[in-house]
Amino acid sequence: MSWQFTVTEHTQRNIDSLPFEAQLALIMLIDALEIDPYAVSEPYGIDDKVTREAVFGDYGLLVMFVNPLTERITPLSFTWTG
Repeated sequence: MSWQFTVTEHTQRNIDSLPFEAQLALIMLIDALEIDPYAVSEPYGIDDKVTREAVFGDYGLLVMFVNPLTERITPLSFTWTG
């Protein structure tokens, strides 16, 4: 499979607003997600295999949709509390 993490202009602006440490950790997570999103994420709420969450760095949380039909990963939110 060749997964693709969808980055809209809005998402890119939000990533750019993160501290440098968070940006690096998120980029590393995105790289891992594009290989196998199920290996590096957990169910978010009910395990529907679509809505997932993954941590990045020591203080980050990404919530996303993982669509196995289109092989797209769409971020819903990411938070950095550090």
